[in-house]
This record gives sequence, structure tokens and C-alpha cells, in this order.
Amino acid sequence: MSPSDIAKVLLSKNCVQLSTNPPFTYASGLKGPIYCDNRLLWSHVDARLKIIEAFKNICAQKSLEFDAFCGLATAGIPHASILAWELKKPLMYVRGSSKGHGKQNQVEGDVRPGMKVLLIEDLVNQGKSLGDAIISVKAVGLEPIGCLTIVDYETSGARAVLKEHDLALHSLTNFTSLVESAESEGILSANEVAQAKSWQANPKEWEILS
Repeated sequence: MSPSDIAKVLLSKNCVQLSTNPPFTYASGLKGPIYCDNRLLWSHVDARLKIIEAFKNICAQKSLEFDAFCGLATAGIPHASILAWELKKPLMYVRGSSKGHGKQNQVEGDVRPGMKVLLIEDLVNQGKSLGDAIISVKAVGLEPIGCLTIVDYETSGARAVLKEHDLALHSLTNFTSLVESAESEGILSANEVAQAKSWQANPKEWEILS
């Protein structure tokens, strides 16, 4: 499926919302006019199957070689779990922070130093969560070889994180495809599209400019 096809799947399940007043607040602390809630996909079998098949196609087309899937908590874990089951790969997941009890693990699973892992995320916005996860898996001796994500917001912040860690990002769809598809289907007005594009061009200053 093309990025446009995946965007239409997300739109059909109301995964994408837009609001400029009030805007959404992201995990990074920044505010923006677009919000993608891919957790809704879990409840829709038809859409979920399309996403999983698209992920599997990327793994095959890119000839990705890795030892285990590693989902990012929390939204990346269900997709990583299904992929690990279908492709018969080990599964791990990385928490946002270490547990405060027990072994105080941040990366869960049978972690063996030197293993190559493919990270699974549902959305890459500014890249902070992804950057933190990369640092966490490296800290326990794992080698991240790339990241699969449903949506890439194509921000300069995320690009900087990927460059810093020399990590490839493979996305099913992106900000451009989402906005263009939403506009073509009459979900977003021309003004809303302009607002979204102005945020994407300069997320840190968008709240001031808007």
C-alpha cells in the first residue's frame, strides 16, 4: 500500500484529528494542530491487518536483517507483538523509564548483548521518544538497525535524532500524505491545511505564529 493508501486507512478510522484552538500538546511538550491516535487501529481488525501487512512488506522489500522486534511503550508494543508472532521473531519492548521495583528494567525481554533489534513505533513526531529508546536499548548492549513507524511527521527535529544515531526510519505514511488526503476528502479546509503546514515547517515557533 502507498503512503496515500495508509493515510486514507487512518482517516477512515478517525485516527487523525485537527484543531487549532485549542491545539494539541505532544509528548515533547510542543503544541500543534494535528493529532494522530493510532491506538484506534487496535479495535478495527480490517485496518489493523492492512497496517501489519504493510509493515511485513517493508521488512521484505528492504531485506531488513535483525534478531528481534522491540516495541516502544506503549503504542508500538501491540504492533511489535503481532509482527513477532507472524514472522516468528523474538519480542522485546522498551519502557519510557526504568521500573521502580523488581529488577528495574527499562528494556523487557530476553536481552542478549549484540542482538540486532528493529524498533517499532506508531508515530514519530519530534523524535524525542525514539531517541530515548535508542539510547536505552544501546545501554543494555542491543544494536538498533532501524525503526518501523506508521506515521512520520517529517520534522527537522526527528531528522536530527535519526542523523545523530545513524538510524533508518521506515514509515508507512507521513505528514504530507495525511494532510493531502484529508484535504482531498474534504476533511480539512484550506485554512486548516495552511495551519498544519506552518506547524510542520516550524514546530517550535508555531504557537507564537498561529
